[in-house]
Amino acid sequence: MMAGKGRFTIRALRDADLPSVKSMIHRTIAACYPGHYGPEAVRFFLDYHSERAIRQDARQGHTVVLARAGRVLGTGTLLGNEIKRVFVDPGSQKQSLGRLLMHRLEETATARGLAVVKLDASPPSKAFYDRLGYVAVEETSRPVEGGRLDYFRMQKVLTMSSRVSTE
Repeated sequence: MMAGKGRFTIRALRDADLPSVKSMIHRTIAACYPGHYGPEAVRFFLDYHSERAIRQDARQGHTVVLARAGRVLGTGTLLGNEIKRVFVDPGSQKQSLGRLLMHRLEETATARGLAVVKLDASPPSKAFYDRLGYVAVEETSRPVEGGRLDYFRMQKVLTMSSRVSTE
């Protein structure tokens, strides 16, 4: 696979990837969320995306990493019919890497016989999911210590056209 100036791979998460994945997720949250969420919600996200939580979801579902030259640039998880924890390193965004991760997760969902996938989207990521054909089915929020976390519940009906090769 090619992207930008070098080759990259999308592969299953390995235990050795966990510290790098967590670090990349936390960098992305720190760079992208403060303009959309208060400090309480940002802290919630940092706690929610702990190494333990990443490991647990990977063991129960299917987690992929996108890496270039051994450096983790993105990740995403399919857990049941839910896509979770899709992040691309801030310095690697706007290069279609998130789109490739999503297509890989959708291909996995289709191969598992799923007709619909769901996800929760933060305000900064909603437009990205809109462009991929996801539809907001609910705008909701949850309380976090000292504040509120707003997000969108979204879903997509998978079709043959959802399958785009990333090999």
